[in-house]
Amino acid sequence: MAEIVIRISDRMIKVAGTLLIVLFLLWGFSHVWQSGVLRVKYQLRLFVPAAQDLRVGAPVRLDGMPIGTVSSVELAPNSTDSSRRIEVVLRIEKRFENLIREDSSAALMTEGLLGGKVVNIQRGFAGAPVSAGGEIRVVPVKEVTFTDFLDVLRKNVGCQTPDAKSSTAVKKSPTTRGPN
Repeated sequence: MAEIVIRISDRMIKVAGTLLIVLFLLWGFSHVWQSGVLRVKYQLRLFVPAAQDLRVGAPVRLDGMPIGTVSSVELAPNSTDSSRRIEVVLRIEKRFENLIREDSSAALMTEGLLGGKVVNIQRGFAGAPVSAGGEIRVVPVKEVTFTDFLDVLRKNVGCQTPDAKSSTAVKKSPTTRGPN
């Protein structure tokens, strides 16, 4: 049997290797760029009474659109006000700086029914933009619990106790007739 030998020159191997390395570097750079690591950021602060389940790295949203992350969650130093016990520092992309104004407000919210905590900033339209290191006021949000959810379902479906149904039901007499 005859053997077939394919020869690839050293120059062709170097060109293919270089091309592969360049493609890999471009792919890696595009992923780093899309992640936002290279974008310029600035910090804002907010103070909350409690920060259960809020983690470093949690998303920060402006009217629902992602604009940054939580960079630290710590006890507020020398705070005597019970509504300002926890200091949360946010890293916000610099391009959104003009959209967060003095009348903007932030709230800690749960992402979905079982998700983690996120910081949602409601955009303000009056006043100057909040400068780097500035503070955003916090608006408390009532969290819906599972029991609240079940109560709403019961009311909508009409699941009431038998005693409640009998006391509110209208009894018709056999002699009462409807319209003819």
